[in-house]
Amino acid sequence: MKNLSLALLPALLALGCQRPEVDAFMRAPVPISVNLSVPSDVPSSEGVAREYAAALRARLATRATVVPEGVQAPLGAAELQVSLVSMRPDHGDPSPGAVGVATGIAVGTLGALAGNRNAVFDGFWWGMWAGTHAAADRYYDRDRLGYRPRRVNAVVILRQPAPGTREWIQLAEFEVGGREVIDAMARLSGSERDDEFRIREEEARAFARVIVNRLQERFEWSPKDRPSFYGSSDGKAAEPAPAPAPAPAPAPLPKDR
Repeated sequence: MKNLSLALLPALLALGCQRPEVDAFMRAPVPISVNLSVPSDVPSSEGVAREYAAALRARLATRATVVPEGVQAPLGAAELQVSLVSMRPDHGDPSPGAVGVATGIAVGTLGALAGNRNAVFDGFWWGMWAGTHAAADRYYDRDRLGYRPRRVNAVVILRQPAPGTREWIQLAEFEVGGREVIDAMARLSGSERDDEFRIREEEARAFARVIVNRLQERFEWSPKDRPSFYGSSDGKAAEPAPAPAPAPAPAPLPKDR
């Protein structure tokens, strides 16, 4: 019994240290709007932002209530801010050879400074190991997925307005790394692996999976029976309200005779 209490102590301490606003959001989450930004140097940045935001809303709606695009968020709604820091081809990373050389030099230099007589050999061995490992990772991704993925890095912040003020309460903040997004990508087969649009769609879905999984763990969300969108009762995103038609011009007054 004593060992069980010690094992549960970290979890109990974490619960006890939970901020009141985070605890309140966990018990009664409010609708969430999505705000996603993409660096301007990314090709077709506006299109990428729309595609990634749409995938994120669709995935998030399976765990929480989401404000559809173009719909006015209700008072007190939370905001999920996602800022893509970089988006680059996986083969744009340092080559396996460069990784091996850098590792070998670092290990050899540290060994020589420590007085290791085999510093050169150790540096060579560790450099070969690092380069081979980097090459294996790259080939594994290509063989597993059927295409070359892009590495996406982003910063994610979930915040909620403080009642009666213009301040925001930060509920969660974390970074998303390119490796975990690639690991969440699904394999494409046949003609899909050569379809650039289909590849980008799967990248966006994997990106959304990673973010929503992190939020689900943080706030202990359970999967919903159907997607939940603010202002909709059928599980579909509500269409933005159409602009009101202009009022007809008043009829001219009859002229006095």
